[in-house]
Amino acid sequence: MDLLRRSLAGVFVYAFLLPVIFWPIGFHEIQPQLTYLFAGAMFFFSVLRLIHYVNSKRLYALSPRAWFITFAALSLSQAAILGTVFTLAIFDERFFPIIHVSMLALAGIASSAVFALSPRIRFGILNLAILMLPAMITGFLSEGYLPLAVMMLVFTVYISGIGIRANKEYRRSFDIEIELEAQRKELETLNQTDALTSIYNRGYFNQHFEDQWQYAMRHELEIAILLIDVDHFKAINDTHGHLAGDACLVNLAYAINKTVNRAIDVAARYGGEEFVVLLSGCNTEQARSMAQKIEQAIQDHKFVHEGTVIPVTVSIGIATTMPKPKQKSSTLIDQADQALYQAKAQGRNRSIVFTEDE
Repeated sequence: MDLLRRSLAGVFVYAFLLPVIFWPIGFHEIQPQLTYLFAGAMFFFSVLRLIHYVNSKRLYALSPRAWFITFAALSLSQAAILGTVFTLAIFDERFFPIIHVSMLALAGIASSAVFALSPRIRFGILNLAILMLPAMITGFLSEGYLPLAVMMLVFTVYISGIGIRANKEYRRSFDIEIELEAQRKELETLNQTDALTSIYNRGYFNQHFEDQWQYAMRHELEIAILLIDVDHFKAINDTHGHLAGDACLVNLAYAINKTVNRAIDVAARYGGEEFVVLLSGCNTEQARSMAQKIEQAIQDHKFVHEGTVIPVTVSIGIATTMPKPKQKSSTLIDQADQALYQAKAQGRNRSIVFTEDE
């Protein structure tokens, strides 16, 4: 696709190149049929290239090969027309009035085409050959034109060398760009991920929560928060050690993340031994059902550290709402926190839904 963008300017240049060459010196009056034939053909292919450009994303998505074949066919067709005009300008007396401006145009078009097509340098050199070879071969075969043919050969080799060098620079910059993008994505992942549990961290959750809050408000959807806290986590650390506590959190995060499997939902470590789950488009009953699934997943998961099975339970606070324009998103977090407090006050190892009378 970058190839297409780089050559877009050529579409408009080619469309009006021959009229610019022909009309100022009155060639259209001397040879009207040839003028309209070649200028019309160039304009026709420029229109086709513009149509190809407008529909390039759709065509590329269907078949990158078909996209490139079409691009190449249109580009080489225009190169063949120009190559023919430049050859006639040198060797056909009917075109002698435009010989000087044609030579200048040939040099400019050849240079710009090779540079524009440098990402596909073989195709660029093929395009250059179609531009230059007709006149060059005719010069070698015609008496008195050998110096001109040699000059064109030297120019072609020189421009090809520049194109090859430009291709190397393009590939080097492209590789650097890919490496930088990979590093950016890696850094973004690190910024979004909790270092211990490898699930999303609080920073990512807060941003995602705000985005989903605004989306739910616009579309009048319900949204739910589950705050999950490990019961007696300090006792686990005191009895089995902090490494066991860390292993417990890692396994707990795995169990929660595996249970929360909708693409639009997010599970994150909220801090310490606390986790949070965001459920988009979920009512109270659906949120309660998810809490029960999480409780069951934790109950089914064996928390083992150095051969010792560690009993792990959680308390869950549930809060749901349909966001209103003046309502703060932090209100829902506070409500889930209040429900979590109630769950712990009632003996832990349970889930409680927030109600306004709490």
